[in-house]
Amino acid sequence: KKRQMKKSAHKAMQLIRGWAKNGNVNVVHYLRILEAELDLLQGNVKKAEESFKAAITSSRRNGFRNDTALAHELSSSFYKAKGDDYWTKYHLECSKSCYQEWECSEKVKLLDESFNERNEECGFSKR
Repeated sequence: KKRQMKKSAHKAMQLIRGWAKNGNVNVVHYLRILEAELDLLQGNVKKAEESFKAAITSSRRNGFRNDTALAHELSSSFYKAKGDDYWTKYHLECSKSCYQEWECSEKVKLLDESFNERNEECGFSKR
């Protein structure tokens, strides 16, 4: 399954790179998100972290609030897996803020519920 995911990621990245090379700056953040996820599959944690940061910066700079929210959400999951509570919460709050600005309050509720459930599973109380 990992092999198939990597193959699909490479194919999508090749397509998006072509669009970006032809001047479509509106897709660069998608490329960075895919790079980050692929880096994680390959065990390149530091490179994944850099790609997530680049995705956040690119999507924010180009005004893609929904994609900025997604990049923060994925970053939050990344830091959660690393056990880094500070950056997990930071990116979760940024994600929620972006989704709220995008008027997607149901997604914010889902993130809150998911975060609270994960904390309860780990023995943390709701805050």
